[in-house]
Amino acid sequence: MPDNKVPRMDDPARDAHLPLPGEQTAHQMEVSEEHLLIPGADLESNELHASGRVCERCGQIMHPEDDVRRTARGTYQHESCPVVTPG
Repeated sequence: MPDNKVPRMDDPARDAHLPLPGEQTAHQMEVSEEHLLIPGADLESNELHASGRVCERCGQIMHPEDDVRRTARGTYQHESCPVVTPG
């Protein structure tokens, strides 16, 4: 057997640094927070408008100025439905 000065590794994973699952998650959360903390970001610019569609909740037609949200079924509803006066 030749004289090899490199130590033999019976278990290659023993000396490898493998992050624990909690460490990996913490690092990913830290990186994602950096993306959320963008100075000057306008969070209101991502509003959804569905002019001409019918609200799933109240049945009224949505207007261009109405803020709406999309439901899990894919329909639309007002962010807060307007008050309907009977009459």
